[in-house]
Amino acid sequence: MKIKAIIGSSIVLGCLMSVSAFAQTCSVTTQNGTGARFYVPSGAGPDGDGRYNILIWGNGTGGSATTYQGLLTAAAQRCVLVAAATTANSGSGTQMRDAFNQARSRFANILENPLKACTSGHSQGGGATFNAANVIGAAVSCGIALQPDTVFTVSINRPVAANVDITCIFGNADTLAPAQPSNLNNCRRNSTIFRTQTVAASHLNWISRAGGGVVGTAQRAQIDRLLR
Repeated sequence: MKIKAIIGSSIVLGCLMSVSAFAQTCSVTTQNGTGARFYVPSGAGPDGDGRYNILIWGNGTGGSATTYQGLLTAAAQRCVLVAAATTANSGSGTQMRDAFNQARSRFANILENPLKACTSGHSQGGGATFNAANVIGAAVSCGIALQPDTVFTVSINRPVAANVDITCIFGNADTLAPAQPSNLNNCRRNSTIFRTQTVAASHLNWISRAGGGVVGTAQRAQIDRLLR
């Protein structure tokens, strides 16, 4: 499988990191917050000290954190704490910011210092990957947008900071938020450090599959790259 890495005006082809390259896995429990659901890992963690970085999640339109439970549990098993906004309308990024702030306070004793935080979401939440990175600010260093809709349900308000590493993952059978003609271009022009990948999926057929199917596999490869 290949991804295209776009940094500034240069284009580089490279291979995705295999998820099997990361052997450490964590067990996961869930906790509910205010407008947030947390997928909390336990285990040695990436550095062996029982401390974790954060993935901040935004749902697709009409979805909830439990809609994506298989995907988010598998993400947390990579030894990251997942802070998922429970809203069905995550596009502004503000509810994702609130979930992140709760997680940073509630789980301070098990979070890495310095902390790495990455925004992620599907569809409307994929567009919110950008907006949440902006409203959260300097704490966010990366974003993983799954089939982002940047046309119908949300617009990207402004480019993310130049240091924020963005990956946009599209489905080759996606007719609701396809890469072309607009979503790929919107992702690219709102990022400085940018990668894109296309997987064999429609917009919805992977959600009920174990671990989020091929979309989840692609997301976890980026989690391993960005949040270890």
